[in-house]
Amino acid sequence: LAHFEPEQEFVLEPGDMLYLPPGYAHDGIAEGECMTYSIGFRVPARAELARELLMRVAEEEGDDDVPVLYRDAGQEAVDQPAAIPEQLHEFARDALERALREPLALQRALGEYLTEPKPSVWFEPQDAGVMLEGVALDRRTRMMYDAQHVFINGDSYRAAGRDATLMRRLADQRWLGSRDLARASDDALELLSSWCDAGWAHAGVYPQETP
Repeated sequence: LAHFEPEQEFVLEPGDMLYLPPGYAHDGIAEGECMTYSIGFRVPARAELARELLMRVAEEEGDDDVPVLYRDAGQEAVDQPAAIPEQLHEFARDALERALREPLALQRALGEYLTEPKPSVWFEPQDAGVMLEGVALDRRTRMMYDAQHVFINGDSYRAAGRDATLMRRLADQRWLGSRDLARASDDALELLSSWCDAGWAHAGVYPQETP
């Protein structure tokens, strides 16, 4: 900001917020007894996203009960022992292709990555067994979905039918009322209760529900 020359100035009153599109230089100054905050929205870089997704897909592929090991029983003695054999290149290529071949592996990895809380984020467990008359997500909770899954705080769940519609509504509006919960299955209610126990959501009555 050594050579920053403002073209416009805005004075914000209590409760005001100023949105600046990406690429706009700005310099916020607190006047009087107040504080100024600049909040940015971080987007993943392509290389970072590829690295994270490949790591997660590889971890899922590595959950096999019987690991498949590279074998070169027919390899003859060589004069250049430091050279990587072509068969190992093929084995590595096949391993990567197999990891990406599972239809939903990439979708799961992406959803889990996008909803993974930052290391500095923690949740406070709630009292277990609270009656659910309504549910609201904790402000720190990240919840998203795709056509086959629901993702919350780095976990993924297969979802379909009425329960999937319910969970997507929770992700979009961040709360569910009593009428929503009345249509939930026992499994969905149990899952919501576990999220409340973990502090990911909070049970209560929400007056936003309209007749």
